[in-house]
Amino acid sequence: MTVQIDVPVQELEDKGHWLRKFRRAKNLNTLQLMVSNAIDRHHTAPSIAAAIYLAECQRERELEQGRLLDR
Repeated sequence: MTVQIDVPVQELEDKGHWLRKFRRAKNLNTLQLMVSNAIDRHHTAPSIAAAIYLAECQRERELEQGRLLDR
């Protein structure tokens, strides 16, 4: 059973929101699954998709550098 939480659109358009979610991913495979799921849900809103993409890029760089947790 999945719990749906209503998040304001302004927060979904914020890269920081997605980056916090994506920091739960400890490897690239998990990150790809999380991003794919997020894009499937929000592909109709370009501003949200852009925030997801930017957060994905940053998290990929962090994983490549070996950073697993937020500061």
